This record gives sequence, structure tokens and C-alpha cells, in this order.
Amino acid sequence: MRDVVVIGGGLSGLAACYKLEKSNLRYTVIEVKRRFGGSIKTYAERGFVMDAGSFLLRSLADEPWLAELGLCEQTNPVTDDAFVFRDGAESLIQALANPLQGGRLMRMAVSSVGRWRWRFTICLENGLVYDAGALILAVPARYAARILLNLAPEAADRLDDFRYDSIWRVSLGCRADALPPSIADKVDSICRFIWSTDAPSRVPDRQHRLLQVGVRAAPHECPESVVRDTVARLGLSAEPIVARADHWPEADLRSRYDAAHGETIRSLNALLPAGLTLIGSDYCLDAPTVKGIARLNERLSMGRLAAQAAEDYLKARRRR
Repeated sequence: MRDVVVIGGGLSGLAACYKLEKSNLRYTVIEVKRRFGGSIKTYAERGFVMDAGSFLLRSLADEPWLAELGLCEQTNPVTDDAFVFRDGAESLIQALANPLQGGRLMRMAVSSVGRWRWRFTICLENGLVYDAGALILAVPARYAARILLNLAPEAADRLDDFRYDSIWRVSLGCRADALPPSIADKVDSICRFIWSTDAPSRVPDRQHRLLQVGVRAAPHECPESVVRDTVARLGLSAEPIVARADHWPEADLRSRYDAAHGETIRSLNALLPAGLTLIGSDYCLDAPTVKGIARLNERLSMGRLAAQAAEDYLKARRRR
């Protein structure tokens, strides 16, 4: 019998599993894709190490999680308060996932969740039904709305109102002398951010640069077309050595992250049944990505707090 089911194996979901593992709770994580990490994925090609999602991360010198995961030696500073992982952002996903001994159900979608007495029921797309004492839902709002439609219809309605921007992450590996003198001037309403690094292990040598450019383009756009338009917009003097464009539909929530946003999230959580927690980048009180720089602390904290809440809920149920 499972204590907890975690739906979604992205950053927040894995952080929850990591804490559940330490608490010796019986858990299963269900992930719709064949791999963990969501948009956090790393590719290596011709000496460049590229990230499909955000590759520049806000520095957290006072946070213990880097040391706890053995990642302190994996960072290279890019600005005064931001860094890249030497082997790519997927290093963080691997560090969270590798110690996990709980159940894993990969390439499986959840159709809906319900309640039988005090336990949750999880209906899978193949017709099987799992059950759990507590449930952690770590999926974007558009999927959470469908999953919660029967169990928490008012919450599902609010989740269905979430909207997303369409920002592609374009990675370009090129020679340093191919860059224009003032590439930062290229940032505008279409080109939302530009970051570059020559950090060791991310580029072949210091004569090369790895760029990540955030480009607003239609979700159905051809990746090759997005790359061509980006190269032309930047005015590179030579074709990039490597290039790729990645799009994650739920990467950029449209929100001002003001008091109204905070109230939306708090009221949404108030509509959820006891024993169920909703976590992930869509539910952050602070913007999870600012000008292309990802903030990880709230998402990691969400996972840990959700696991602790599940443990506390189960203990309270057993005392009744």
C-alpha cells in the first residue's frame, strides 16, 4: 500500500520524492514522459553542452541544497549572481533522481483522481487504478485542471484559466569572433533575453561561446525556422557551429506575480482537499524565470514542503 503518489517527475516532483525517500515513506512517482526533468534536459554536441530549458540559474550561495546534492563543484559563475552547471542543468535532475528507491511509473498519463473513503484513487490512462493516502500533484495548470475535474471542480475551473507565453530557448554554439560587438542591444519584444558563457566544459575552448536566446515565436513554428530567424536577428558574422531550438509549452506563465497573483495561488490551494498538494513552477509566488535566469529555490522548497505536508497528514490520519 502506497503512502504517497507523486504525479509529475519535473524539478518540484523530484524534490518531493527526494524528501519522501529521506522520510522512509512508501511512494510512487508517475511521469508521462520516458524521462524525468520536464523542460530541464541537456544535450552535448561538438564540444558544446546545451540546455533545452533555462541554463542560467540564480545563485543561491546561502542555500544548502547544492552541497546536499553534491553539486557545489559543478557550478561556474556567469554573472555576479547567476551560474551555469558545468555539465548542464540536467545534472540537478540526475542528482535528485539517482538516490530514489521508490516506485516509478514512466510513460503513463493520469486521467483523473478521486476519493474512496479517506484514500485517493488515481486513474491511469491504461485503465488501472492506484491508491494512496496522500497525493502530490506536480504538473502544469492545464493538466492539473483535467486531472482534478471530478475531485475538485472549482479548483479545476481556476486552473483552466492559466495562460502561457510562447518563448523558445535557442541555443547557439559559435566562435567568439562571430558575435556582434553589442549583442545585448538585440533584446526587444521578440528577443526576450540573451545570455552567453565560455565556462569550461560548456564550450570547446575560450575562443568559443555558447548562447541561449529567448525568442517569442508561435508554438507550432518549425525549430529550424526559429534558429534561422534568431541567427539573422543577432547578426552573427558566421553560421553557428551547433544550433537547436526547444519549446516547452508551459515554461512561461503569463502573470505579473503581484499581490493578485499571490491571492490567486492561495485561494486555489484553499480549494484542494486535505492530503492533496499542488506544486510546480505554475504555482510559485515569485516569478520562476526572470529574463531567462531560472530561480530554483521556491520550486525545490515546494517539493520538500509538500512531502512534509503529506507525512504530517498521514500521521494525523493514523491517529484517528
